[in-house]
This record gives sequence, structure tokens and C-alpha cells, in this order.
Amino acid sequence: MSAAQSSEPVSFRAPIELGGKTATGIEVPQEVAAALEVTVAPDFAAALDADADARRHFDAMAYSHRLRRVLSVEDAKTDETRRRRIAKAVATLREGRRP
Repeated sequence: MSAAQSSEPVSFRAPIELGGKTATGIEVPQEVAAALEVTVAPDFAAALDADADARRHFDAMAYSHRLRRVLSVEDAKTDETRRRRIAKAVATLREGRRP
């Protein structure tokens, strides 16, 4: 019986040492940095830029929280909803509150 037909789970392991070389000779850096950027729509960015406190709080938020705010605005189906969500986001950010 092959592994694909077996009812037992199949697992693979690949040990990695940070800051050194693996058994395969691949060098691994001590720290791996990942730049996570959120693209903010121009109308939302303009609203944030118009309110220094809102912009400061938005920029200090974690990537996932910034993404949540941006997606909320981008997912609006109408312009009215979009404007309302931008206004609400700026107001809550100005106060330093999370959604």
C-alpha cells in the first residue's frame, strides 16, 4: 500500500537553525524581517491626513488592524456607505479607539 493510500498521516520535518547553516548548507539569517504594507485608498488617506491624531493612531496600529480599517472602506457598495465608513474610522481613530 502506498503512502497516498495509507490511512496513517504523513509528516515531513525540516530542521532550521537561525543564524547558521542547515544540514543542506543553506544559510539562514538570524532575523527575518517582513514588511507588511497596507495600501490606503486616496479618499481615506486624505481624510487621515486632514486629522493628525487619526493619522498618528492609524500609523501606530498593527498591520492586521490597519488592514481591517482599509477593507471596511473598500468593501462599501455605495459612495454614501464609503463616506460614512471613512468618517466613522477617522472619528474612532481620533479618539484612539479600536473598531
